Amino acid sequence: MSKVVTRRERRDQMRRDRPQRAHGPAPRRGRSSVPWMPIGVIAAAAAIFFVLYQLGVFAPGAAAVDVRDRKYDVTNEVIGTQQPDESNAHVPSGQKVQYGTNPPTSGSHWAQPAGPISWGIKDTTFPDEAVVHNLEHGGVLIVYKGLNDQELAKLKEVVRLLMGNGYPKIVLEPYPQLTDARIALSSWRWLLKLPGVDDVPIVKFVKAHYDGPDAPEPGVR
Repeated sequence: MSKVVTRRERRDQMRRDRPQRAHGPAPRRGRSSVPWMPIGVIAAAAAIFFVLYQLGVFAPGAAAVDVRDRKYDVTNEVIGTQQPDESNAHVPSGQKVQYGTNPPTSGSHWAQPAGPISWGIKDTTFPDEAVVHNLEHGGVLIVYKGLNDQELAKLKEVVRLLMGNGYPKIVLEPYPQLTDARIALSSWRWLLKLPGVDDVPIVKFVKAHYDGPDAPEPGVR
């Protein structure tokens, strides 16, 4: 005779047959499993990214300058305008000199040790009377005003490449007194002004007038 299963026994059996849930609390519904990041951290990261962007960290670098490239050929071409020779007399350190061009292309200047200054990229403006001594030695002065971070980074890269490829006697510096251009290049008796960063005229000017015959003391470092 078969056994009669009661409703309670049937309910207990169904409970025993259910799959067992893993130990631990049940996951909460409606919550993301991604860790929550404070708003302050996100804001700080965004601020850092903005600063780096303004500094040109993420900007593409300037294309490598090959001074032998045909686009930099200066054969039968006059680069810049020639200026009067204002002499190359030495004056006592600290004495101010009035120059006929802005920036200067020749004239009286300070003797050593006040001038010439060391070659290279400068972040401050040096006295004209010291830098004109650099021009006397056949060097090139490149000055700028009003460039943004990306433009300045490009200009510095062009100067670095020139200095590393046979033209080490270059001074690059900011120049607040520049009023009619954003970039100007000068050598002894030669001047070129540009509205912006353009590697072609910059490289051409350096090639044409570096240690040029107009300089009183070419070849001197």
